[in-house]
Amino acid sequence: MVRKYINARNLQEEAKQKLKDYDAIIINLKKEYETLRKTGIQCNAFTDGENSKTETIYVTRLCWNHVFKHPIKRQLKIEKLERALAFSLAIKLLKKTTTYQQVSRERDKGGNKYLSFGIIGYVRGNQIKVLIRKPEKSTNSKKVLWSFYQMSARIIKNPDE
Repeated sequence: MVRKYINARNLQEEAKQKLKDYDAIIINLKKEYETLRKTGIQCNAFTDGENSKTETIYVTRLCWNHVFKHPIKRQLKIEKLERALAFSLAIKLLKKTTTYQQVSRERDKGGNKYLSFGIIGYVRGNQIKVLIRKPEKSTNSKKVLWSFYQMSARIIKNPDE
């Protein structure tokens, strides 16, 4: 039996269609984002075993600024709207995943070193990538949501084609 993803979405096309509702979508997203800033996101990807408790991924203003207010990247409303539509899928992926796929060391412009964790997975036929950052040298450092986006949408071919 072949699995079909009938709910797969092309977020770029969807963003073009919903461009007239841009302000309302961003306002609703900001409310949801502020709620997550207070509670965080429970994630099983960083636990040691089955009996250990889930780790909280903190949601900060840094992610919002990186995704929606970056001075160079994502200047167009369509690009911002595409990311806004991917947000709920990214949260769902973080809550469901049990592993991370990528780890890298990064340095920002200020010279601070970070561990960057990449979580990649399919959510209803959409390949989503979520980036989590953690300061490398700090003790008791917290994992923070850094970025999220749709990598691809699985295309469904009709059996008639």
